[in-house]
Amino acid sequence: MNPETVPMRDPASEPARTMRDPASGSAAPMAEPAPDLLRLLGVPGIEALHPQPAWPPRPYDRRLRAPIGLDPAGAPVVLDLKQVEAGGFGPHGLIVGADGSGRDELLRDVLLGLALTHPPEAVNFVLLGHRDAPELEEVAGLPHVLGTALDLAHCPRQRRRMTEQLQGEVDRRHQLQMDGGHPRFLEYQEAIQAGDNLPQLPAIVCAVAGYDVLAADPALRETLLWAAKAGPRGGLHLVLTTNEIDSEQFRGLYSHLAWRIALRTNDEETSRIALGTPDAARLPVRNPGSGFLRTGMTGITEFQAVTSGTSASRLVRTLAGWSPPPPTAWLPAPAPHDLDTVLYPLVITDDGRLLAKHTHFSPQERLSTPIGVLDDPGALAHYSLLFDFAGPHGHLAAYGQPGSGTSTALCTLLASLALRHPADQVGCLLVDLDPGDRPLSTLRELGNVLGSAGADEPEQIAELVYRAGQVVRSREALFSSLGIESIEVLRQRRLHGEPLDDWPSDVFLLIDGWPQLRERFPDLVPLVEHLVDSGPLYGVHLALATDSWQAIDRQMRSKLGTTLELHEAGRGVEAGGHDIQVARPRIQGCPDLPTLAATLARFSAVSPQPAAVPQEPVAELPPEPVLEPEPELQPVVPQAPQPRSTVTWDPEANPHFAVFGEAGPERTGLLRALMREVTQRHPATQSKVLLFDYRSELRDAAEELGDHLVGYADDPETGADMLRDLHALLRNRLPPVEVPAAAVRERNWWNGPDLYLVVDDYDGVSAGPIGLSWLSPLLPIADDLGFHLLLSCTPRVPEDLADDPLLDRLCAMYAPREG
Repeated sequence: MNPETVPMRDPASEPARTMRDPASGSAAPMAEPAPDLLRLLGVPGIEALHPQPAWPPRPYDRRLRAPIGLDPAGAPVVLDLKQVEAGGFGPHGLIVGADGSGRDELLRDVLLGLALTHPPEAVNFVLLGHRDAPELEEVAGLPHVLGTALDLAHCPRQRRRMTEQLQGEVDRRHQLQMDGGHPRFLEYQEAIQAGDNLPQLPAIVCAVAGYDVLAADPALRETLLWAAKAGPRGGLHLVLTTNEIDSEQFRGLYSHLAWRIALRTNDEETSRIALGTPDAARLPVRNPGSGFLRTGMTGITEFQAVTSGTSASRLVRTLAGWSPPPPTAWLPAPAPHDLDTVLYPLVITDDGRLLAKHTHFSPQERLSTPIGVLDDPGALAHYSLLFDFAGPHGHLAAYGQPGSGTSTALCTLLASLALRHPADQVGCLLVDLDPGDRPLSTLRELGNVLGSAGADEPEQIAELVYRAGQVVRSREALFSSLGIESIEVLRQRRLHGEPLDDWPSDVFLLIDGWPQLRERFPDLVPLVEHLVDSGPLYGVHLALATDSWQAIDRQMRSKLGTTLELHEAGRGVEAGGHDIQVARPRIQGCPDLPTLAATLARFSAVSPQPAAVPQEPVAELPPEPVLEPEPELQPVVPQAPQPRSTVTWDPEANPHFAVFGEAGPERTGLLRALMREVTQRHPATQSKVLLFDYRSELRDAAEELGDHLVGYADDPETGADMLRDLHALLRNRLPPVEVPAAAVRERNWWNGPDLYLVVDDYDGVSAGPIGLSWLSPLLPIADDLGFHLLLSCTPRVPEDLADDPLLDRLCAMYAPREG
């Protein structure tokens, strides 16, 4: 998007930019066979768009009306998606047409027409389709989009997630309406309009491209039939497109389709089913978009469909800059992620330990170990994938074909245990029989590891299994002699300083390659099975990886308790049936397991007593960068490669600042220094700071900011709330329509301090429920809004920038210019 297309220019000299309300029905001349969407709305071009005239407050009876074209007399034809009792055509409808008739293009432009006249607070979209639905992909970037599933025909997992999300969304809405005392959507909207203080509940338009393809799956067909029946009470509308109308595929559903649009059809029978006449089959092939609208209120209306043409993608980018995604946007399936995203924040303790600061775990949940993300699409949420090893079945089994991530799951478990527990609380014995590169052995130097053996060390393997059994036998005697009733009593007494025995409170035996152990060491199998039976009673736990579930004895399976069925790249299903994504065993951007091992070895989670494995001394952290300001200069920042050199940063000439580099104290220190300079040079009445610090490395800096700090987020949930508040504030600073160009240059239409948005670890924040891409169109006009963005980010190659609108815009603004 060029700066000229950003919808924040001075509108005073452009009276034509006021958007025509499609509800008015006022005629517009038919200038061409395919009328332009913007001109039909009274907008001369994309550069004239502005959010305030486009998204004015509308009473509910004037909502959900989208212009779809012109009739033969040149009058606008409007599609009204409201229920009949609210004056509309009905909540659900169908667009039928042959390939090349403009069928899916019309669906896209209906969504664009709604997006151009309704803010996300009034209407949201759900986009469903198959691989051949490029028109829906074009509008997937709209801020109105709740969720997308555009590969339903080929991806059973996506079909299952979509079904749960759709049902969960409708159930959530019904509950919200019941709690508000208005069980029907129309009543709820009327109550809001009458002044009741109720949460906003946007209508949802569920756009389904290629229903005839998707309906081949009976489960998906039943889901959409359920949505047609239950959806209207919660404000859900279905808009389907299809190539043909098959009686079996539409069984039960067709009667819910209150309005129908027929473009050129393949045969007269399809036209008769949709319209009652054969006319749609006789439409010219050379005029895509020509068709008929049939409703119960207006009968049949001929029209030429509106088109956004090649400007659709530009419209989407423009609208994306007007608003962040809906706060209730559906979460996508969990993507591969690093362990520290589920263990944040990581802190360095006074004695040099690197630990996960899990303040939300009670002492009773001490062995609830997070190793990934659990996907619950029905609850529209992701949760930490937690395994509670303190219960009676305190074991874990991960199974899946080679390459599915079972070995990685054990490495992640080991790293998570090491980061959450000092070595006197949790110790690990590693048996690595993986036939590949033996990743588990790579972590054998961790302070929590009591011993490790590989396939070429048969005696050591036997010794490790015997040692796990020895813990059980010795504690049986210890519990009897000291009257200890349970392992939890031992844990508590150990926490209070009683040594009791020489073992850590809990001992984990990790076996990577269970089939190999059964084949090569059959004498050890009964010992392991005994650990499964009695180990958890005495703080001994088994975690094994296998490429075959059948390799585990049936009786042993029933006692394992926690299981992970992995399919690919750590993605799979847990015992409760929920999809899961196991985290990669990486923290602080470690690229591989050796780097992770070295990082954890430097900051080893050891107890105050000497560790079993000698540890390297903790390296001293590099000093914080020191600024060297001169009175006549702007804030100065040392360049990382040359600590003694300085460069200047002028926030007025260059309102934004980005630090690219690997995560670490040097990168964070630059942001710390910049914040200090800003606060020293400007009083709190002139500058305010919003700080995003998901790694909790700037908590001390936040305290130093004092009155300058107006917001601090160290987790995604708080960050999402702050971004919504920021969006509302910046939107209020946009120049109103009546402000002349001179006033825009003088920035006198609003009062307040400059805002500094400081983001340490852009990658973590942008992956949250509300990213930062919506800020992209605001960057060039930051001076007008009193807004500055300071961020740190991992390095990017030029090819990656195209997928990140904000970084792409930021780099383009500061790229060297030729000439």
